[in-house]
Amino acid sequence: MVRRAVVVGVVAALTLLGTGCSDDPATDDVPVEAQPYVEALSTALARDGAGGVELDSAQAACVAPRWVDVLDPRRLDDAGVDPVDLDGEGGLAERVEGVELTDADVDRLLDAVGDCDIDLHGAFLDGLTAGATPSDDDRACLDDAVSPDLARRAVALGVTDGQEAADGDPQLMTELFEALSACPGAIELGT
Repeated sequence: MVRRAVVVGVVAALTLLGTGCSDDPATDDVPVEAQPYVEALSTALARDGAGGVELDSAQAACVAPRWVDVLDPRRLDDAGVDPVDLDGEGGLAERVEGVELTDADVDRLLDAVGDCDIDLHGAFLDGLTAGATPSDDDRACLDDAVSPDLARRAVALGVTDGQEAADGDPQLMTELFEALSACPGAIELGT
C-alpha cells in the first residue's frame, strides 16, 4: 500500500510539474498582471532583438514571458515600471530603472533564450556576420575563435545596458577583435 501511495504521489507531482513548465509559449500560464508586460516585451524583442541577437516573433513570444517572470511583475510595478517602458529603447537596466538586475537575474535571462531553443552563440555569430555570407570555413573559424563565453558576455551586456554600451566596452571589444582577427575573411573589421 505504501509503495502504491508513493508512486501515485510521485506521478501526480511529475504531472503537475510537467504541465507548469511547458516549452510552448502558447500554453504557458502567464499571470494576468504579467500579460501587459509580456506583450510589450514580446513586441520589443521581435523588433529590436536581445543584445545583438535577432529574434523572430515566435522566438520573442517564447522569451518574453520567461523574462517577465525573471523581472517579476510585482517588482516592476513597485518600481513604477509600466508595460510600455519594456517597449522602450536602451538596455533592460534603463527600461526597468528601479529594479535591480543581479548577476543571477542576467544569467536567468540568458538561460531563457536557450530554453526557447535559440543557440545564443550561433545567433550572436549570425549578428556579427549580418549582411555577409561567410563561407563554411569562415563560419567554422568564427565558431572556434569566438567562444560561447565571450558571446554570452557580449549579449549579457547588450541586454542589460544596451547595444551601444556593449559596442563601447573596451575590454569586451578588445577580446572580440582579437578573436575576429583569427578569421580575417569572415567579416570586415572597421578601421
